Amino acid sequence: MTTCVLAASAQGDLKLGVVPYKSPRSIVRLYSPLAALLSRALDRNVRVVTTNSFNEYLQRIYRRQYDIIVLGSTFYFKAHDRAGYQAVARGYPSFRCGIIVRRDSGITEVGQLRGRRMAAVDIMDRGGYKLQVRALKACGIDPDSDIIFHFRGRHDSVIYSVLSGQDDAGAIRLDALRRREFDNVLDRLRIIYTSSENPQFPFAVRPDMAPELKEKIGAVLAGITMARPETAAILKRLHIQGIERISDIEMEELRRSRQAEETGM
Repeated sequence: MTTCVLAASAQGDLKLGVVPYKSPRSIVRLYSPLAALLSRALDRNVRVVTTNSFNEYLQRIYRRQYDIIVLGSTFYFKAHDRAGYQAVARGYPSFRCGIIVRRDSGITEVGQLRGRRMAAVDIMDRGGYKLQVRALKACGIDPDSDIIFHFRGRHDSVIYSVLSGQDDAGAIRLDALRRREFDNVLDRLRIIYTSSENPQFPFAVRPDMAPELKEKIGAVLAGITMARPETAAILKRLHIQGIERISDIEMEELRRSRQAEETGM
């Protein structure tokens, strides 16, 4: 039965499902050059697909509606455990997360956020909520009673909500500030918390994908370097310096280190 599914799948497009950290239109624009490169290398049409919400994205993953997925490590563990997706590569270098405020707000440290409004990405997002909650707790702030959270859905929406004054602070991946659209507003923002380093988004594939196709996808992704203009342009769009191979074993090591971190072991 599996053979039949694979044979039928080989005749159609491959779907590259990207976590909706930006608007669907922006996601398609950012990842289309990568999809085009994969299409040429695999001799299969690769289409970029995303959703409007994190929950909808996960539900599609659980139904294995994507052949290749790009998502944060927290979501990867859910995809692996519930639907068997297997990691093949990830970007580098690592990134940091943080809390931003307006420079004219008078807020200079996390302890001043008690009773304030904070924008965050999503309650399931490590880089846009969970790490910042940990920082709040370390300062004696109860995120459930001392902070009014507004979940904005995307990192850029969080930044705009802080800039406009809708929220007093924002929880984001700090590399989101490197996007060209924020070049002229960086002097209006202050970073009051910076996390330790976090691995970049992993790429993973369906568990029932033919081994030779899985291997080829990993090899193509790892071949995207700054050495060639075409692939360098892809990396610059994604704000990373390169892509490296990775295995489920390495992701499990990351899971164990995260669990130890959370339990204080």
